[in-house]
Parts: sequence; C-alpha cells; structure tokens
Amino acid sequence: MANTSGNGTRRLSKAELRRRRRRRKKIRKYAILAGLAIILILILMLIIKLISWIFSGSDDGLVKKVDDIKVTQKLLSVNDFTRPGTELKKVEKIVIHYTGVEINSTAIAQRDRYEAKKDSHSDTDSRESMHFIIGAEGEIVQCIPINEAAYASKGDNGRAISIEFCNTGVDGTMSSDTYASLVKLVAYLCDEFDLTEKNVERHYDITGAACPLYFAKNPDSWTQFREDVAKAIKGKSFDTSNPIVKQ
Repeated sequence: MANTSGNGTRRLSKAELRRRRRRRKKIRKYAILAGLAIILILILMLIIKLISWIFSGSDDGLVKKVDDIKVTQKLLSVNDFTRPGTELKKVEKIVIHYTGVEINSTAIAQRDRYEAKKDSHSDTDSRESMHFIIGAEGEIVQCIPINEAAYASKGDNGRAISIEFCNTGVDGTMSSDTYASLVKLVAYLCDEFDLTEKNVERHYDITGAACPLYFAKNPDSWTQFREDVAKAIKGKSFDTSNPIVKQ
C-alpha cells in the first residue's frame, strides 16, 4: 500500500526521491552541456569570420594578392574626375578595357595619368578611372577599392569592376605576362563576387567602343579568353597561346 501524507497526497519513497534527484541532475548536466556547445559554436563562427576578414580584405575593398601575384595598392584620391567615393553595392559584371595609345606602359604610369585628372579641371565628361590596371610586365595596381564605383563603364559603373591592361601593340595585343595576370585577376574577382566567365564583358559590349581593340575585332580570341578564365576559376591551368598575346 502506498504511503500517503496527512492531506491525502502520495508520499514518495526514498528510492523514488533518489531517482528524481538523479533525473534533475542529468537534466541540469545536459542543459549546461547544450549551453556550452552553443557558446562554442558562436566562438567558432566568430573566429571563422575574423579569419575570412583578415585574409580576404573585402571589408576595406583592397585585394592584396591574386594567385601568385602581389597586388600593389596605389589608390586614387577621392575627387570629381576619377574616384567619386560612392559605394558599389552589388557587382554583377567585370569589364575589360585597354590603354590604347600608351604602348608598353607600366601600370603605375597609367594610374598616375588618372590621378593627374583631378588637377586638370576639365569638363566632367572626361571622367575616367579603373579599379585595376595591369602593366606590360604583368604587374597589377589597384586604383580604387572593389567596394567603390569607378568611372569606366558608363551606365554600368554602379554594378561593375573595371580592369584595364597595358597593350604592347597598336592593334591591342598584349604580353604573355599581362595575359596571365588578366586571367588570374578576373578569375579571382569572379570567385569573390560569385560570378562566372559569362559575367565578364568587353567595354565594347557596353558602349560599342572598340575597347579593348583586339578583343573587339577578334571575337574568337575573346571567347578563348573567357574559356581561360573559366579554367582559372576552377583552379585549372591555362596557357597564353591566345592570338592577342604578342610573343
């Protein structure tokens, strides 16, 4: 017969009380472990985010390295003619340009030409700049952070990253070093912004201007370039046998 208290409620046996105490201890133990697990997960997420921020440099818009190539940052001054300082909220395409008449130019020299525009006080129609410039020896100079807009692609300035390469010939050809750096940089940016080679366009595709000249006049060479970018995105090797390369 069960033990009852004076008010008619059932009185628990010592064995039952011990079982209940053990259950409560287990519940507290599991609750503490669950809490610690949640804290550990949050700490790991914070560490991952911190590591990603340190190595990607995406928060400040600077690209420090592309594959085996060190990127030199020489940012343009914020001004009305080359660097508006406006936020680039979403990148939907990468646009390729060439320097044109400046044959065998260095990336720094071309960057300095853009910087000089801020003191020219010319008409605002002459606004022009690039996020990156690739020199005749394959060097890469970053002129504008990738989280800011550049004056490069007319109506697409608010959604595009623009790259200019220094050509080695008046026909718009380039060196093999320049080509390799161009493919690697475009592939890096595609990966950064979750794009594919199909999101890579010529200035010609946007405005009809013959820029970059060789790619505009030789669509097969442009198709091959995009195929090389697709290989680089997947981590595959590519060669520089594209006809645009002037050996």
